[in-house]
Amino acid sequence: MQKIKINQTEDILSLSRDEIKDYILSLQVYIHQKLDSGITIDDILDEEDPFEIIEPLLQREEFPIFVLTIINKIQSDTVMNTLLDSIEKGIKEKSDTRLSNQR
Repeated sequence: MQKIKINQTEDILSLSRDEIKDYILSLQVYIHQKLDSGITIDDILDEEDPFEIIEPLLQREEFPIFVLTIINKIQSDTVMNTLLDSIEKGIKEKSDTRLSNQR
């Protein structure tokens, strides 16, 4: 797994499926390092919102699944592939909207 630097939603748009998966897995590691150090999820969210980068790419009902996947460190192929499909769909929609606005 490679370390991918993501600062905003636009940084995700050009990533491959494998790179998005690596980002999700690295986010899980990051969140769990903080939780293991004694910081609560509420404290993490008060300081930063590590989930906000992906939020615009997911449907409203999919976003809580993404958050729970990160917090609970779920890495099953079924859940991961479903999330990746949803994120890729969101990327396509965002790209299509951007192209439409350029016309």
